[in-house]
Amino acid sequence: KYKTVFATKDYILAIGSDPVALVAHLDTVFSHPPTEIFYDRVKNVMWSPDGLGADDRAGVYSILQILKTDLRPTVIFTTDEEYGGIGADVLSQTFPECPIPDLKYIIELDRRGGNDCVFYDCENPEFTDYVENFGFVEAIGSFSDISILCEDWEIAGVNLSIGYRDEHSCSEILNVGQMF
Repeated sequence: KYKTVFATKDYILAIGSDPVALVAHLDTVFSHPPTEIFYDRVKNVMWSPDGLGADDRAGVYSILQILKTDLRPTVIFTTDEEYGGIGADVLSQTFPECPIPDLKYIIELDRRGGNDCVFYDCENPEFTDYVENFGFVEAIGSFSDISILCEDWEIAGVNLSIGYRDEHSCSEILNVGQMF
């Protein structure tokens, strides 16, 4: 469904027809995938004693679900975000200018909680207001792949909550309702 795809060991860039890019990272802090995953139907949460890795498996899953619709955003999957955004940095070095025609903004799905929006150094009050109109509340964040991409490509971007909490620990939980 995508005609222009760049796939490397550091990133996958699939250029879509919609003027929005969705970003998630393929790595987690855990060296192995979980062998057991549990789901509590009452609380609508998932967890694993091995560490769930919802940061950022939840973002990747959500983007793949969006692609089952007729929407065709640009999709960016990176590697090694947990180690300083290596994949995003390589992507930015490969494409110093934004390679996505008519791109309006970038949305990363890689934030804890259920309603945070983080803009990093994006000083764009109209964009902030637009995102907050969907029920998100501006929060402070330290780093994510869009910290690199938005600055280098001079494009507005936001990191949105995707439902996990206690990331980077074996007690990480994914609130499935918040993810959806």
